[in-house]
Amino acid sequence: MASIEMRTLFISTLTAFALSGSAIAQTLTVEQSIVVDYRPVIARIEASDTAMARSRLQGVVTRLNAVEGQIVKAGDVVAIVTDGTLSPQLASLSSRIEGMKSQIRQSEEDLTRNEGLLARGFYPKARLDEERTALGILRRSLASAEAERRALSAREAEGRILAPADAHVTAVNVVQGSVVSPGEVLVSFATVNGIVRLALPERHASTIAEGETFSLRLPSRSDDIHTATIVKIYPELRQGSVIADATIQGGLTALFGERVDVLVPVGERRAIRVPKDYISTRFGVDFVRVAVGERFIDAPVALAAPVVDDQGHYEILSGLKPGDKIQKPE
Repeated sequence: MASIEMRTLFISTLTAFALSGSAIAQTLTVEQSIVVDYRPVIARIEASDTAMARSRLQGVVTRLNAVEGQIVKAGDVVAIVTDGTLSPQLASLSSRIEGMKSQIRQSEEDLTRNEGLLARGFYPKARLDEERTALGILRRSLASAEAERRALSAREAEGRILAPADAHVTAVNVVQGSVVSPGEVLVSFATVNGIVRLALPERHASTIAEGETFSLRLPSRSDDIHTATIVKIYPELRQGSVIADATIQGGLTALFGERVDVLVPVGERRAIRVPKDYISTRFGVDFVRVAVGERFIDAPVALAAPVVDDQGHYEILSGLKPGDKIQKPE
């Protein structure tokens, strides 16, 4: 009987020791940390580079392959402009070239035959020289006509309007069948290169620098925080805004001109931050297990925000002080 009581006492002691060790392992001492306060600054998303496809011919848009929002690759044909006066000119030149080639072949045959007659003394040398000169003139006229045809062919090829780079189509200013003039803008593009251009208010020019990392969010889409790194700041203000290019980790899906909140640091302060595992909520009240003497009690606390920060911590406004020992809730 005594042996059974001793064994029960030994097991109870081990259980108490294990519970004590578990409590010690889950105990945390409250300390103050430096918290950076951020203020959202309204900015706009702009295209990092823009381009325009212009017509180089006076003609009619016979083919249009671009629509707003489409992503095109560099060299894609977005439109074809046809000048109706070029085809007749090319046809006329081709016929003239073929006629001159026939004349040259005939003149070469006649010259070969007459050289044989001259060698036997039956053909005058002066006449043969005239024929040689005429053949040379025909050959030079043929070369000139072929060069003119190549120039017209190159001018006709200028009607193929190509995309200048990998880009979004932001505007299409014509429809198929439209009559356009040289220099008229047909399609506008915004390049796709992973760079986001931000327009920030001028008063925040001193708070940004190249290489600096900051946070931003799109209020019209979600409250997700994106990390951006400034890669270039432009030296000229545009309509009272500082223009900066930034890269976004993981990319950013947004419309050009869409508003974005840039979280700019405005100051530092000391605050108490507690991991979310140490907070329990009952009946709408938040509690933390705080050491009072040799035991832990549930003490109500006031949180600065109902959601945790990016590190999984709650900021405590009241209910705790530096040096308090807290424990994870049971």
